[in-house]
Amino acid sequence: MKKYLLVLFPVVILCFNACKKDAVDYTGYTPSDNFNSNPTVNNPNSSANDSYLPTTTGSSWTYQSDVTGLTESAEAHITGVITPLNGQNYYELKSSTAGKEDVVQYYYVKDKKYKIIATTVQEKVTVEFFILDDNLPVGGEWTARMSPNGLVNDVPARTKNKIIETGITKTVLGKTYKNVIHTHTIVQYDFGLGDGFQDFGDYDYYLAKGVGLIQTDANLLGFKSTSYLTKYTIK
Repeated sequence: MKKYLLVLFPVVILCFNACKKDAVDYTGYTPSDNFNSNPTVNNPNSSANDSYLPTTTGSSWTYQSDVTGLTESAEAHITGVITPLNGQNYYELKSSTAGKEDVVQYYYVKDKKYKIIATTVQEKVTVEFFILDDNLPVGGEWTARMSPNGLVNDVPARTKNKIIETGITKTVLGKTYKNVIHTHTIVQYDFGLGDGFQDFGDYDYYLAKGVGLIQTDANLLGFKSTSYLTKYTIK
């Protein structure tokens, strides 16, 4: 088992140790050279008011997180660049912390399905989290690969996902959000020992319609961390 397999924090949520000078490895995601700076034209489903991950150019979010044991802040914003990856359009997002350069990740938002492509905390391993399928009711479940070929560091990896609550009200750092969906994601690996896929950690995501991610709780082998939305601007 490779030592970096377990710590898988999407960058915009818990990015603080991921911001290195090395380029992120997007091997397997097959980008093309076709870019477009107008997401509204290319994706009619990207209306900010109806989306759980707004993708309008210039929208931004600031998060407070205790991932390093200290309270830190990260800002993320939609650049307006759309990148086709494996035949699907992804919206470029850049996030940064004080003294660390921008880190690129991607949102996929279409047909009420929401995904994030991001990098791991300690190693530049690229993974995809399918955090919400809004076509499903409370209790609805889905399974998703964490990479195009289903491997992370050459080990089969997937997420098991479930909608826990919909239409709830949640208060984060004193601010109350309505129309919130709560989803749960379990990270699993199969090390070929005959036991099949085994759980290695989980996330709870809270997404507010028209706002985006407002809170993320992570629990990886007993290591717990939470990221809170502190301020945002939706264009």
